[in-house]
Amino acid sequence: MGRKVFVIGIGPGGLGQLTLDAVDAMNQVDVFLVGDHSEDQPDLVWLRSELLRRHVNRPHRVITVLDPKREHPGAVDTGRLATYSHILSGLPTDDAVGFLAWGDPGLYDSILRVVDALRDRLALEVSVIPGVSALQVLAAAHQIALNAGASVHITTGARLLAEYRPELGDVVVMNDPALACRGLIGEFPDTEVFWGAYLGTPDQVLANGPLRTIAGDLAELRQRLQAHHGWIHDTYLLRPFPDAR
Repeated sequence: MGRKVFVIGIGPGGLGQLTLDAVDAMNQVDVFLVGDHSEDQPDLVWLRSELLRRHVNRPHRVITVLDPKREHPGAVDTGRLATYSHILSGLPTDDAVGFLAWGDPGLYDSILRVVDALRDRLALEVSVIPGVSALQVLAAAHQIALNAGASVHITTGARLLAEYRPELGDVVVMNDPALACRGLIGEFPDTEVFWGAYLGTPDQVLANGPLRTIAGDLAELRQRLQAHHGWIHDTYLLRPFPDAR
């Protein structure tokens, strides 16, 4: 038996998105390790703290770990790995450790790669608690079925232009501050866009329409929202025009 480690999905940003399983796991944690990302804004930090305040009813500690943005998101940063390994090694062996992951850690969160690498150094008993994902909230907000009876492809803005073709079916794009979908207008102008920002929160904003008419407006809207809030988390789905499949 090794140290208990919980990776807990907490949803994309709404206080009501925490699952009962997540609450149960949080109440088994003695020490929460929270990454301090340079891009994190005060309201995101507050949200994370508020979830702990509302739902954790046992003594616990929060250790903030400097976690700068990585140049190669797909890789495990050796410095980051060494930092977490050092912290875990210094904790009492019976202290359960928790990582809070935005959305669903199984879909898009680098902490799972870190925890997997830590298993090569330390004896860990890992539990991953799924969370409500931005994909689910986006589909619900637009009142659509995610797959429309076809396949679903999940990618990032950095990979979209190289990967996209209508045969993929619905394509969900995450982590795309540059709105790479604008590069598809010439070839696929009638592709339908379902876009959402601050999903599941009181600040939620939605937009929907053909790519050729909505892309420019989305870029401007994104800029305004980011200027107003100081940050933006958004996700969108591309649905091919029926004749393009």
